[in-house]
Amino acid sequence: MSTYAFERRTVAARPGFAGSLMHLVALWLRRSRTRPRLWTLSDHELRDLGLERSTADREALRPFWKG
Repeated sequence: MSTYAFERRTVAARPGFAGSLMHLVALWLRRSRTRPRLWTLSDHELRDLGLERSTADREALRPFWKG
């Protein structure tokens, strides 16, 4: 059985609907926390990541449920 690490927690991968739902919720939580953090990065830090400010702003504004 594979596992996924998510912010200091490990969730065992489970087949079927419950596993898919857990994976989706974990993904949404990660997006809801990380996207707004893009606004806190300096232009230099964004360049290190290969992003431009406009791209980071666009990504930060996206709802967490949109990939």
